[in-house]
Amino acid sequence: MPRRLRCARLHLTPQAFDRLVQEALDALPPWVQERLAAVAVVVETEPPAGEDRTLLGLYSGPTLFEESLLAAPPLIRIFQGPHERLCRTRGELRREVAETVLHEIAHHFGLEEGDLDRLGPLRLPDRQE
Repeated sequence: MPRRLRCARLHLTPQAFDRLVQEALDALPPWVQERLAAVAVVVETEPPAGEDRTLLGLYSGPTLFEESLLAAPPLIRIFQGPHERLCRTRGELRREVAETVLHEIAHHFGLEEGDLDRLGPLRLPDRQE
């Protein structure tokens, strides 16, 4: 099941939200970053029409193991609005964005929703600030 919304409040500029997504990507180990070279990661304000408004992220395209010349390139979409409605503080937002980015990357590596449910929340190591 795709990641979904739980609670409410917060608003960042699109540039500030983009930075949170980039922070999550930059925190990945080099071997993961190398395998994301062909994956586009985009931020959108809201999920597409017809999708649940609480959807946090969405992966489309082939997995790392299914790539072919005929397939559309892999795409990770991160939705700003649902994240902001979910989180009360910037720290919560940073953690939730990182978890969503990791969740969608896991799909690129071939993990299905059931696999991710069994693994539980995905987290980057805490940063030293």
